[in-house]
Amino acid sequence: MRQAAIQNNFDWCRLICELHGCTVTETPDSWLAKGDVPPLYPEMMVRSHQQQLDLSGITSVKDCTASYDFSRAGLTHLFTAEWITRHPILDRRALPADWTVVTNSSEATRFFTLIETEDLPNSLFARSDVRLFFSDHQQAGFIAYSNGQTTGLSHLTSDYLDERLWDDVIRLSSAHFPGQPLVGYEYGDQLITALEAGFDDIGPLAVWIR
Repeated sequence: MRQAAIQNNFDWCRLICELHGCTVTETPDSWLAKGDVPPLYPEMMVRSHQQQLDLSGITSVKDCTASYDFSRAGLTHLFTAEWITRHPILDRRALPADWTVVTNSSEATRFFTLIETEDLPNSLFARSDVRLFFSDHQQAGFIAYSNGQTTGLSHLTSDYLDERLWDDVIRLSSAHFPGQPLVGYEYGDQLITALEAGFDDIGPLAVWIR
């Protein structure tokens, strides 16, 4: 399942980088973006061990198996996180009522104000493979992205952290992309509450920057 989670992240990062005009090259083992890569997105991602990597000019790497030491190449370890996954919820009768699914530019503006990011285009809500969710009541928001096999969860932001928030995320994502396993990665308190809400930890990743 970890490789499925990695592939979803490959596809999501490709989508965002290409929307910013980047050229993305993907092989079975790695992923490379060239051009104006947006902040918080990697220039290179690696998903297999023991590759000979050319890091010339590379300023950010996501090591999807946390198996490399890039310090010798002049990069600094930024953080280590854990890939997570869980089965979707099949019973959709009791969806949380205080959440909005973004369907227009006005709602998109409210969403991006909540999650405080400038890396994503305002028009992202118009895509059929992306859902932007927010709750004014909870001051929370998140993104669900489907690559057709799995639903990737990202940008979860809230004033509080507990398994009830994750339960909302699970129910909403399962309703909009039914039958697809949920995947993503988290660390720290977000990881703890995700595991409490029924996610499984399926292996580490590490992010390096220059």
